[in-house]
Amino acid sequence: MNIIKYARMPYGSEDGSTEWMSDLPARYKHGQRGFDRRIMEELAAVGVPCYTLSDLSNGPRTIPQGIPIFIDWLTDLEKKIPGPETEHRSGIRAGLIRNLIDPAARGNQQAIDLLIAQLNRRPPLPLPHRDWACTGLGLIATKHNFEQIAELLSDLPEGTHRGDLVAYLGKVKTVEARELAISYLGSGARESAIKALVQMKATGVRHLIEPLVDDPHPPVRKRAIRALERLPE
Repeated sequence: MNIIKYARMPYGSEDGSTEWMSDLPARYKHGQRGFDRRIMEELAAVGVPCYTLSDLSNGPRTIPQGIPIFIDWLTDLEKKIPGPETEHRSGIRAGLIRNLIDPAARGNQQAIDLLIAQLNRRPPLPLPHRDWACTGLGLIATKHNFEQIAELLSDLPEGTHRGDLVAYLGKVKTVEARELAISYLGSGARESAIKALVQMKATGVRHLIEPLVDDPHPPVRKRAIRALERLPE
């Protein structure tokens, strides 16, 4: 079994041993502060030793064998941890969302649908949860998910950072994606819109980007200048 290695992995778990689960640090109590023994045991069984999902979120770059577990838990989270949205369940939800920001989940329609469902929850999830879900979708959604992402962009709760979803548009080389990206050139996501237009090699947009070389925000100016060097005439 391939063991995921990372800086904060439990001591003694490097060789696949599970003895570390029998002597947990005192701060880890089931159902408290983001620790759930069931998740720990399920992940350890597939070679992903961890105490909490947060440890993984800040650890390995990709966790292929963990994706099915993250999907299963996020799908049935309210059944696995019933009742109101406690601090504990919210913490588990955050960890599951963050751990789907993984190249191993790219093109996984179930994961994509789950992240969209999290963003469509009402009342909205806390802002960090929403931002992580947008980041995940920007990474794992493919050009075939354009209609889903376009609809989501129009319905996101106020305050949600759209940058990663706007940048996603660069994967979709269609007139519709081009026009949608253009619509964000005057928004707070304009840097991402420029990035998307460059990625899709959009034509007929140079005159829309030229004014942004004088944008008050340095990252936008830099992105605009580089875009003009790369975009077709």
